[in-house]
Amino acid sequence: LHLMGPMMVQAAKEAKVDVAVHLDHGLTFETVDKALELGFTSVMLDASTLPFEENIARVKAVVEKARKYGATVEAELGLVGGSEDGSCDHGIRCTDPDDALAVAIGNAHGNYPVAPTLAFDVLEKIHEKVDIPLVLHGGSGITDKDFQRAISLGIRKVNIATASFNSLTAHVEKYMESTDKHNFFDLNEAMVQGTYENVKRHILVFNEPYQE
Repeated sequence: LHLMGPMMVQAAKEAKVDVAVHLDHGLTFETVDKALELGFTSVMLDASTLPFEENIARVKAVVEKARKYGATVEAELGLVGGSEDGSCDHGIRCTDPDDALAVAIGNAHGNYPVAPTLAFDVLEKIHEKVDIPLVLHGGSGITDKDFQRAISLGIRKVNIATASFNSLTAHVEKYMESTDKHNFFDLNEAMVQGTYENVKRHILVFNEPYQE
């Protein structure tokens, strides 16, 4: 974090469009503190596997810290299945609409065997109860139409890391299958292009209005 963080913050400052620098799934207060000190504009302390009251207490503590830096806070209520690195699966526990924030509605981290069935009724109830941006983790593999429906019901941030990794890998495989002499610089360009194309595609999808 102490090496990558400053590069991310500087890249955001020099971007031609507004860019948030977000710490996703921070597991300790120390990591969150470091991200805030480095200039991250958004942080998340993932306490979703803890009892509800303890999760809330920890998030409140982060909110107090983040407020001093002018940063926003993301939290996970309920439990989004899978894990960030694919090493385990915590299961899925839908967000209680009476609790609400970053939602668990049948979505999961990592690759889906098939597109998931999202609990849009739960999302709609959450959207009716709270006036804050909602977040959809585990976006990779969700259908375009479901993305657009979720956005129409209050989702304002979508995580698509696995889809970006998959697109990157596909471009690397295509490059390595070529008969040309391979080198690191062209390999790196293939990785960048794979990520770029996936992110661009999703931006276009997210900005299309939902139609039943």
